[in-house]
Amino acid sequence: MRKASIKDFEIAVLGAGTMGLCVAQFFAMNGHKVNLYNRTYANLEKALVQIKNNLQTLVSINQIDEQSIPSIMANIHGSSDLKAAVEHADFIIENVAEKEEIKKQIFAQIDEICDEDVIFSSDTSTMNIYDFLEISHPERLIITHFFNPAYVMPLVEIVRGPQTSDDTVAVAKELLESCGKKTAVINKAIPGFILNRITLAVFREASYIAGNGWATPEDIDKAIVSTFGPRYTFEGPFALSDFAGLDIYERLATLLPPVLCSDKECPSILREKTEKGLLGVKSGEGFYKYEDIANAHKNRDTKIMKMIQAIDAVNHS
Repeated sequence: MRKASIKDFEIAVLGAGTMGLCVAQFFAMNGHKVNLYNRTYANLEKALVQIKNNLQTLVSINQIDEQSIPSIMANIHGSSDLKAAVEHADFIIENVAEKEEIKKQIFAQIDEICDEDVIFSSDTSTMNIYDFLEISHPERLIITHFFNPAYVMPLVEIVRGPQTSDDTVAVAKELLESCGKKTAVINKAIPGFILNRITLAVFREASYIAGNGWATPEDIDKAIVSTFGPRYTFEGPFALSDFAGLDIYERLATLLPPVLCSDKECPSILREKTEKGLLGVKSGEGFYKYEDIANAHKNRDTKIMKMIQAIDAVNHS
């Protein structure tokens, strides 16, 4: 039986990979008891070490006090026993591999264990789980898409399925917002949701410009960081268009579409990198080189956190 008060919710996070451990950390930092499940216990141990490292990074930039680390870690219980991890949960967040069969299997298992009012969510970033998951009470199934690092990034996309109830959406919003997240609700599971669609649209055009030799990746990044960067911290594309002038946008939207990239295939500049095994930070090289992968992640996370602090200060001034 789901608890009446959101603040008393016990969270189960299934999968202790990069996103799963960050989601578990996020809820633990906000006072929730979290059961972090992973099939192999060795990966659980690695995840708990990484969570401690993440917390130390937060201490280094004065986001939390070092004295709070033991209580946060005490909120997280690692388990390789699925039944033990979910049987008392009020809200379950799946973070296993993006493969249909794996997701089908784990949702079928928790469906047998949990009461009918326990909410089942998936942190998938790409899949329409509503096309293939079958559970006994589909009205309690929802997508909650976090962004990496989940304990830092303010937004969670909430994606409704065709049978998701208003109550499930309301509970998911209340839980996430009570922990300080902003939520964006998508009423249909469209591929890529909001952010990945827009991100890929920008990347496709950037790849087209670079692939044609019209500008280097470095100069394209510089242009984006120096314009979109500061503006998009406080206004989205619709607010930006209001200030630019809708008549200006109408002219742009009339002139540019015929010459913009409309390819339906993966950009060749991206495929060439992946075929060479140049996968970005994870491999030490992508469009840029990374000598110290761990430090690259730490520096990026630190910049994100400092930017969020600065943005909050601006938006509340």
